[in-house]
Amino acid sequence: MTRPETIERIRRDDPRTGAAILQLTSFPLTHWLVGCSGDGITLDGKTLLLFENSDPTRSSRRDLYRVNSDGSGLLLLARNASGGVVSVDGRFAYTGRGGSLVRIPLGGGDEEELARLPGYTQAHVSARDRIGRFLFGQWRREDGTFDVLRFDLSDGRAYQVCRASYVMPVQVHGVNGDRVLASILPVGHEGKPRMTWGYWSFSFDGEDFRPIPFSRSNNHYVGLGGSDEVVTCTPHPARALEVAAPGDSQARVLATGAGFWHVAADASGEWLVCDTNWADVGLQLVHRPTGCFRTLCHTAASGGHPQWTHAHPCLAPNADYVLFTSDRTGYAQVYLCPIPDALKEELRQAAQPSRPVPPV
Repeated sequence: MTRPETIERIRRDDPRTGAAILQLTSFPLTHWLVGCSGDGITLDGKTLLLFENSDPTRSSRRDLYRVNSDGSGLLLLARNASGGVVSVDGRFAYTGRGGSLVRIPLGGGDEEELARLPGYTQAHVSARDRIGRFLFGQWRREDGTFDVLRFDLSDGRAYQVCRASYVMPVQVHGVNGDRVLASILPVGHEGKPRMTWGYWSFSFDGEDFRPIPFSRSNNHYVGLGGSDEVVTCTPHPARALEVAAPGDSQARVLATGAGFWHVAADASGEWLVCDTNWADVGLQLVHRPTGCFRTLCHTAASGGHPQWTHAHPCLAPNADYVLFTSDRTGYAQVYLCPIPDALKEELRQAAQPSRPVPPV
């Protein structure tokens, strides 16, 4: 199906930091990012996926779009979609609909149903492996529980990784990129020790479950590329970023001094970005090796209970820019803020880790 491309971009400047922000969407409907892991962005950072509510209702279905990082080429890819990742070669977008896995050319064109799985009410595609062979997602069963599934694109088959009564969107992580990361309550592990809700790292086959010792997380987390480490945000009164790896006895504080809320990482694991709340002091760019951070820009998101009022930042794989959502105009729109090389160098050279954010 051929659909017209459009451009809705608006250029804005942050009056407090001077950051040049590009508003990628402006149509008066709610817009969302597809996730914090970066799998919805091409590896070169030039194209990304986003969602738009198809009508102005709280229960609206979501339609999947692609747009270029310069704001051009906004294009509808799929109606009534759930989750989204981009193929490693940048040719396709993968998403879910009902119990089906769907593939669409990133440049636009007819969609293809790769798998239809009976017994599921919703499919959500959330991650891919590094070489582009496997896709991962959460499929909701008719009884309300979930299956974490692995799709092998080389043979077109779906494999059950594990069952869960609760699961956040899964990520692929680990030094070798061969493990799954999730906040999850696994079920159905007969003959094994009873597993509780928590942060778990496990194999692609649903074996070797290893706990990540977060005891005060707000349930927002991200794996660090090229390592086994995971970073999470801690709520008040901690006001910190903590880091841990499977098998650690306890988490370690990476940075303190801001109300870190949602966290995302680049592909290398050197850079993190966090939105903030209570008080909102803007998006914080964090240097993982030192724990130093600085304000990149302010989102003007209202930060209420509805998810569309949260900034939910996402870092480009090459850390060239940050994506975030803001309802500053009355509608949630998607924004892009470039990361200056000078700011990165300042953070690399900073002497004191966890330097507090200056008052605003």
